Amino acid sequence: MRRCIAQPSFIAALGLACAHAPRPDTAPGSALVPLEARSGPVMAVREVPPTVFTDAKRAEKVAALQPKLHDTVAKIVADDRLIGLAVGVVVDGQLAFGEGFGVRQVEGGGAVDVHTAFRIGSITKVFSGMTALRMADEGALDLDAPAANLLPELNKLVYPNADARPLTVRDILTHTAGLPRDPDLPLSVGGNPHTREEVMQAIDGLSLLRPPGISSEYSNLGFVLLGHVIAAASGKPFGEAIRDAVLQPLAMNETVWEQTELPEDRRTRGHVAVDGKIVATTSGRHSALSAAGGLWSTVADLARFVTFQLDAWPPRGGADDGPIARSTLREAQRLRALRSFRARTTADEAIAGGVDGGASGVGFPWSVGHNCEASYVVGHNGALEGYFATIRMFPNAGVGIIVLGNAGWTDTDGIAVQIQRVLADGGALAGRAAQPLPELTQAAERIVGLYPAWDPAKFGEWSTHDWKAAGNAKLLTAEMQWLHDGLGACTLGKIKRATSPWSGVYKAKCEHGDAELTVNLTSAQTPKISGFTLSWLAGKPAPEVQALAEAAAPLLAQFDEATFLDHFSPGYRRSTLTRTLADAKFEHGACHLGEPLEVRGPREVVYGLECDKGTAKLSVAIDRGQPARLVTFQVTSTGALPTCR
Repeated sequence: MRRCIAQPSFIAALGLACAHAPRPDTAPGSALVPLEARSGPVMAVREVPPTVFTDAKRAEKVAALQPKLHDTVAKIVADDRLIGLAVGVVVDGQLAFGEGFGVRQVEGGGAVDVHTAFRIGSITKVFSGMTALRMADEGALDLDAPAANLLPELNKLVYPNADARPLTVRDILTHTAGLPRDPDLPLSVGGNPHTREEVMQAIDGLSLLRPPGISSEYSNLGFVLLGHVIAAASGKPFGEAIRDAVLQPLAMNETVWEQTELPEDRRTRGHVAVDGKIVATTSGRHSALSAAGGLWSTVADLARFVTFQLDAWPPRGGADDGPIARSTLREAQRLRALRSFRARTTADEAIAGGVDGGASGVGFPWSVGHNCEASYVVGHNGALEGYFATIRMFPNAGVGIIVLGNAGWTDTDGIAVQIQRVLADGGALAGRAAQPLPELTQAAERIVGLYPAWDPAKFGEWSTHDWKAAGNAKLLTAEMQWLHDGLGACTLGKIKRATSPWSGVYKAKCEHGDAELTVNLTSAQTPKISGFTLSWLAGKPAPEVQALAEAAAPLLAQFDEATFLDHFSPGYRRSTLTRTLADAKFEHGACHLGEPLEVRGPREVVYGLECDKGTAKLSVAIDRGQPARLVTFQVTSTGALPTCR
């Protein structure tokens, strides 16, 4: 057996601007309409600043990771005795890392690179789904009408309940149609591909496993049928419709239905292990089943597709001239049908403060996950005839991973996760940051300018109606005067972070210490100040707050009934305090009151806590009673959240 591990690296930054190349004219008879014909209600738009990457060394970090990426993948190829593998990492619209390992086939050898074609199996479903979504955007396909309107053979399906509704294209896209996983078809004779007639015979009298729209269960049959829905709606074979709607506009010239469309030295053979021997597989031809898993592609071509998908983020103005609207792509990448939710902590994880958990489900038809390693990950995999393939994307980070293998034991999902961890450890998966509206900074300047001599009437001109109420205005004036007595005059600094275009935290330099100003705006045509907090960092609390915090802090180590009754408001639920204390003890151990971190006025302070397990903070607030009582007593972590195992 001839094998070669880690062929010479193919690492390049490929410009993928052709992802937005003008779309070719629609073929005669097609139901697809030109992009210019997209229509819908006229919407009023006020552009807000889009989120942006703020790490100035982002590109440098990715470049510096290339040797480690190579070594990580090369080790897996060697350890798992893989045949051939191609990987790619897309960052900000560039194939920032791309490399081939091993050989195209065991017997014939041949180096692998990013232009070597592999079967991508069920990743084909994403291309079928994108075609359906484009047709829906253009009015050629109704996702929510009965799919049988276009494919009458679906009327031969048998529903499990009389009150079930007809299955729709949306159900197929989210794998909630209730269809079985695979069609029961006669064996192929002489390599002849399965026909449309055989597929329709297979669903005649077939019972759905459950009513449509109830739960998600993966179905190849659903996407086989979606191909024929697309054919009926477009008036052309589904292979042509998918090519014209998605592949051709993105210049994906290395993505084909038939292997013979590519030169022999640009494609691989699949391999499986049979009775201790490695056997090359024979790939099937394009057939009536191919919409569920028939495409061939390369890392270079899939990088174009991943770039197009990630370019939907962040929402923004400007030209939207791709083959599918950015808003549709974002919708396709969001969780539409939940498949599972899991969370667990083992003994070892508890000791290390770690957890394992997450939620996963389906978009249109991307798989979507949220877990402690990746807050938002979108992807799909595929397996067919000795091939495995994975696409894994991080929309918030602008990063995508592609892994293609030609051995039936290749764990492309696992390899993608290992690449993900290298990127994360190197700081390459940081997300975008919100940017403030100019009105937010203007509001912060107004507050700081008014602060030395607070004028409630003037503030009322800039704020929501609630602040005009006599009681609220009076209390706010008193709080500003109290803070000014302690802090002195302040000068507004730069924004520390924007939590949205409408809210953010600003630094401030004052005569007697540093401060932070948190401002929130309404989204009215003329934005109003809906709320703000001026925090005196490491300031001096009011004596009443300090006394109550010192009296209540011992509860963090041991609950005492008398302390609770004496110092907490009658409206403070004991059950709430019990949960707070139990959670704090579980996460942090016994805690003791530390120094003030933020003084937010005469009645609200955030203290540091010194705990058995690191540090935390305690937020307290008191009412205006005589005597004053606690109305807030909340413990939160100051360090990193629990890690994944």
